[in-house]
Amino acid sequence: MLTKERDVDTLEKIQKIIATNLGAAPASVGPGSKASDFPEWDSLRHLVLVMDIEQAFGFKFALDEIAQLDSVEKILTAVQKRVPV
Repeated sequence: MLTKERDVDTLEKIQKIIATNLGAAPASVGPGSKASDFPEWDSLRHLVLVMDIEQAFGFKFALDEIAQLDSVEKILTAVQKRVPV
């Protein structure tokens, strides 16, 4: 649940990164969006998305975690765990 302004900002940043990488309209990437919703979101694009998110937020995901980041919700949750309050 997005309860703080920081959470909304984080979601918007993630949505923009995903939309840019997939060549999609930002409005088409919502909190409920999944990799399967976008044919362009293949394995290579997934790695690029993960690297761009890591760079934007200044941390690295664990290798075993990367494959599980297949939705905006999962990415948001993972980022929220690492971004300081």
